[in-house]
Formats: sequence, C-alpha cells, structure tokens
Amino acid sequence: MTPGKGTKKQAQKRMIEQYCSVCKKSFEMEVVDGDETTGVLWLKCPGCVGYLPYMIGDEGAEENEAVSGDESAGATIDLAPEDIDKEAAREYSEADEYRVEEVIYHRSWNDYGRVIAKETLPGRRKTIVVHFINQGKIRLLEGVT
Repeated sequence: MTPGKGTKKQAQKRMIEQYCSVCKKSFEMEVVDGDETTGVLWLKCPGCVGYLPYMIGDEGAEENEAVSGDESAGATIDLAPEDIDKEAAREYSEADEYRVEEVIYHRSWNDYGRVIAKETLPGRRKTIVVHFINQGKIRLLEGVT
C-alpha cells in the first residue's frame, strides 16, 4: 500500500450543497454519478443515505413542468386533505411506475399527494413530480430497478 492513496481519492470527491426533503435540511452532498453532459448529477445524502437527482442549469424548470394542456398542474397552490382520495392512494415505491393524477402515499413523510407530471432524465432515469399535502411539490424517482 502506498501512503496517501486514500487522501488522493478524497480530494477528487465533488460536493454540492443540496436540500434533502427527507432529512428536512441542507447538506454538502457527494456527487456519486452523472456528469455535465447528461444534464443531471446524482447526489448521496449523508443524513438519510438516499440518492437524489441534481439538475444542472435547471433552476427554473419546476415552474415549467405543468402537464401539457393543464396549466394549473404546475401552479404553486396548497393541496387540502379533502382534495385527496386517501382510500385510492398507493404507497410510494421508487421501483413502481405511476400515472399523472394518481394519488400516492409516502410512508416516510406520512403524507399524501397527487402526481402532477412525469419526466425522463438522461440515462433513461425517470422521475415523477408529486404535489403533497404537507411537503408541497417534490420530484421523486420512478421505475428504479
């Protein structure tokens, strides 16, 4: 073993400050996958050890993610509990696929929401945008195998 080999690798780690919606705070997160050419970086949260996408140069994109033909879907509005049919909700799993307007339940947050948009990221990764009652609008992974 050569001395200092581990320190060289640590010096190459790229960190980005990002808010984790699970931990409810910001962290310096390590970039674990992706590059600038794909348009998305994947970060690892040191708090919950979860992975989340970081869209490069996409700061205003959430405002433009409305479902085509439905301008209200991208609007920033509060979602009341009575607007959600909790009986029809399906528990969220990143392995599952969802339809726009489908109601989901996120067990970690104990929150219900409605899928308002879907998108395919570079590398065939997919996300859904869900408007939750308490969390607001959140982008979640979909179809992870």
